[in-house]
Amino acid sequence: MIKNHIGDILQPRLGLALLSLVGIDPDTPLRILPREQRLAFARLLKAIPLAVSGLLGKDKAVVTGGGVDLKEVVFTSMRSKLFENLFLAGDILDFDRPSGGFSLQICWTTGFVAGSSATALIT
Repeated sequence: MIKNHIGDILQPRLGLALLSLVGIDPDTPLRILPREQRLAFARLLKAIPLAVSGLLGKDKAVVTGGGVDLKEVVFTSMRSKLFENLFLAGDILDFDRPSGGFSLQICWTTGFVAGSSATALIT
């Protein structure tokens, strides 16, 4: 049933509300959902406007772990080892560090290396 899987991509209550908006019965088996309804749901997800309403302040500004495993990156170019023309930089990488200047320096440095390497491919 779709209702059993919607929580894999959205908060369950939000997912059920969106299914209702496009006329999808949450009790429909996922394997038989018609293409038109899948596309309608995808269009709705892409069209939801999200706006930043403010910041939480410096006391809440922290960097968390997670991201692309560093074993998957060639550091001399910041190129992905898994996808040939994908260059990675900044907070997308799984660096554990204190918040603040350390994070900014990682973003600037990896961004410079990735940008320089990607530019070298087209010049």
